[in-house]
Amino acid sequence: MSERQINRTARLWAALALAGGILLSTTVPAAADEEELPDSPPEQPDGAPSIDEFVNAPDADDFTKRYDGADFIDELGAPSEEEDVIVLETDILFSAMEWEIPAGAGSTIAGLVEEVPEDATVQVHGHTDSNPVPEEYDFDNQALSENRAEAAAEVLDKERPDLTLEVEGFGDTDPAVTEDPEDPSTYAANRRVEIRYGD
Repeated sequence: MSERQINRTARLWAALALAGGILLSTTVPAAADEEELPDSPPEQPDGAPSIDEFVNAPDADDFTKRYDGADFIDELGAPSEEEDVIVLETDILFSAMEWEIPAGAGSTIAGLVEEVPEDATVQVHGHTDSNPVPEEYDFDNQALSENRAEAAAEVLDKERPDLTLEVEGFGDTDPAVTEDPEDPSTYAANRRVEIRYGD
């Protein structure tokens, strides 16, 4: 084979390779263009979780900070070692640094005070832990405890108008338990509203 024929053959192979590359580069996207992507995920079988449930599901830590009234107040009453004392856990009843009682709490509080005798005199006492209120708020632990006690008393008065209510806030001056920095539950135990009745 002459040098001229070799060069011609090489050019021919180069041209074929180039043509093949162009052909591939134009036909592959064309095939992709023809395949339309769906606007939404395919339907799930009955009972199967949807993609949105996974994408939009709240983070567990974030979820515990969200309060929605009746969804959280089923466990409102904490056990008390004292007789004639009902303890309302303020971490469940109130959002942080607030004293507005959510809708739906009234019936739960009414259930907790069913055992209180009619026409009894009841003390409603508010308490906080020893952690100071953050500086951005214009109140302190004393005011917070008073406002929470008043809020609980208002609900109690609507549910049990027969009771005589004596309302007082104590701030962090009367802890239920000794606070331990290694045990956050001790601080939570001191954040409470107590309903006291009897002699």
